[in-house]
Amino acid sequence: MFTRPSKANVNPYGNRPRILVLTPVYNETAGLPAYEQAVRAVLLSRADCDVQVLFIDDGSSDDSWQRICEITSRDPRFRGIRLSRNYGSHIALSAGFANIGDADAVATLACDLQDPPEVVSQFIDAWKRGAEIVWGKPTTRDESRIRMWTSRVFESLIRKYAMPPRSHFTTGSFLLVDRKVADCFAQFQEHNRVTFALVAWTGFSEAVVEYERQRRRTGVSGWTYGRMLKTMYDTFIGFSQMPIRVITITGGLVSLLTIPMAAYILYHRIAGHAILGWTSTMLPLTLFFGLQFLMTGIVGEYLYRIYSEVVRRPPYFISATTRGGTQVPGEERVETVASNGV
Repeated sequence: MFTRPSKANVNPYGNRPRILVLTPVYNETAGLPAYEQAVRAVLLSRADCDVQVLFIDDGSSDDSWQRICEITSRDPRFRGIRLSRNYGSHIALSAGFANIGDADAVATLACDLQDPPEVVSQFIDAWKRGAEIVWGKPTTRDESRIRMWTSRVFESLIRKYAMPPRSHFTTGSFLLVDRKVADCFAQFQEHNRVTFALVAWTGFSEAVVEYERQRRRTGVSGWTYGRMLKTMYDTFIGFSQMPIRVITITGGLVSLLTIPMAAYILYHRIAGHAILGWTSTMLPLTLFFGLQFLMTGIVGEYLYRIYSEVVRRPPYFISATTRGGTQVPGEERVETVASNGV
């Protein structure tokens, strides 16, 4: 719920809460005009709060950054930062969370408008009623049945094995969070990031807003099956003990199987029976070596992630920002995402 700012954080707009909308952009030149129009009509027109938009250009190769500069030159309520290359939507959102300024709440909104701005307006209403995390839950999707089934399986698995119990999270990272949640989010240090999982892990009070997901108006969705599987993989590796427990249990079961096999081999040895054939020898070897390599690969994945955290590479670099509608080269290297500077 919105509370009166302290003297250390004076609200220049009186008692109206300040909402910042984070919008990652990657090759969205064709969609930016419609996005600007929709956000102006629905969000910037609200009289009970002051809404601003922060574009995060995730290394677009088209004219998206030029279009962002044009938008920010027309209206100071729009700002933009440009990353030095394409880091992925979750890192782009992290860059946005590190630059929220004095916002009282932070929402996310995709540039393709499949998630309508009207739902963000409902997020704001739910936040003003006291929710600290507001999730957008699509009730319909303009997608194939296989894709919808895959999404449901993905969500059910991570809900059961990775996320906090009784969390109301949704997997699309379409959400609004209170300032205190945003500050907590900025403290996460891992490089392999899944936005909705990190937000859900904080455990603050939640609300859910259901909506109908719209058809994409322009361009092609970057949410491919490969990225869906990677998100699922990152979520399990980063938030669940299940993979390493499966390795332990499987290793124990395989070890137990060696006892009757050893007894069987010793019996035939003592009884003087003929040596067993090629199939009975190679089939168990193939099975067990396959399991061993699979387990080694999973352990190697954990080791690589430990290495990536230990070397402490910056998660991203900002190459340019917009100030007063003009492009300004990036002035500093971002060493961590735990900063909320402007």
